Amino acid sequence: MGAVKVDIAEDSRKYTQSYALNTSKGVEKLLRDRHKIAARRFAGDYAASDIILDLNEAIDRAKLSRRQAEAVTYLYGCDLTQADAAIEMDVTREAVKKFNSEACRKIARVFRDWDYGEVAVEMTVGDDSDG
Repeated sequence: MGAVKVDIAEDSRKYTQSYALNTSKGVEKLLRDRHKIAARRFAGDYAASDIILDLNEAIDRAKLSRRQAEAVTYLYGCDLTQADAAIEMDVTREAVKKFNSEACRKIARVFRDWDYGEVAVEMTVGDDSDG
């Protein structure tokens, strides 16, 4: 007889994460979680695909300065700390923080122009998309 592997605790490990994309804090939160959300696409989560596509388009339309784009790339694309990003950019940690804040404000403005509100993503604690 064969065995079937069933995760009986799966429902207890799920949670919903919300992002207010019309605010800079919501955009920053989404950028921080973008790798986890992108990984959800491979589990068949089409809404996650839409969120990532919209985020990429908003970044493109935000008209970020070169330094703002670098800060976003180092902090969220490369997952560097502000201190490490500052070393790579040859600026202070405070400058990286400022570039990032300005970038998040510009991206949030794009989402506001699109009349975006809050989006929610279902996450699972401890799955491959969490790492």
